[in-house]
Amino acid sequence: MGVTGNMGMGTDSSSSGKEIPSPEKLAKIGLLVAGISHNLYGPLTGIMGTLDLLKMKHPDLAKDLERVSGLARRLQDEIRVMLHKAEIEYRGSVVMIEMAKLVEGEIEFYKGDPRFKHMTEITFEPPENLPSFRASAGDFTQSISNIFANAIEAMEESEKKELTIAIVEEGDNLVLTIADTGIGMDEETLAHAFDPFFTTKTPTAGGKFPATLAQGLGLTHAKNMLDSAGVAIDLASKQGEGTTVTMTIPYKDIDSRHAASL
Repeated sequence: MGVTGNMGMGTDSSSSGKEIPSPEKLAKIGLLVAGISHNLYGPLTGIMGTLDLLKMKHPDLAKDLERVSGLARRLQDEIRVMLHKAEIEYRGSVVMIEMAKLVEGEIEFYKGDPRFKHMTEITFEPPENLPSFRASAGDFTQSISNIFANAIEAMEESEKKELTIAIVEEGDNLVLTIADTGIGMDEETLAHAFDPFFTTKTPTAGGKFPATLAQGLGLTHAKNMLDSAGVAIDLASKQGEGTTVTMTIPYKDIDSRHAASL
């Protein structure tokens, strides 16, 4: 995993002089994305209905029309994922979280990046009946999104691209691990991984969806968002072998703090 420090969200400006989006601005962006997605969803549903009618009227074209319908269904799925993610980011309120579903949602979102969808072997087989808990879902989705972005970019030059995700219950904690087979970090880089403004990335990662959405929103930001909830984020890494991020979530404590919020 390459490393990016807290070079994105916040109330300050980065060392490059670029304005860092505030939580309020991010909420507005989330609302805008939700509105655009909703406006696209309606016409797309109409297109799919028209294709179904054309298949009935022109059975000789059924095979070609079904191919177009398949593409439309894929777009519909992508829009549905964007709507769900935008709703979580915009609301920012306390909701009942099922961590396995939350992680699955981030996996689906990142399948918009062909490096993730077509080039990376993803393993995630969560156990059944994991406990849910009350918390701010947006903090968790953004943190996991940052970790995924780092992993994707770290594996870009790796011959073996594997992302292994696991979540287990250990006492009063849920433990989420995200392990990549990327370039990894040496001891010096690992020691500074959570430092603000510290990065080993180069601008060549820009312009690649969805990494551009998370460019500069790294481990420091993930840690800062979850510190107040008592979540610990630990790193284990070896240069040339990859990085494992371990997120220890004291879900019972978090839930009790938010008990009156729902």
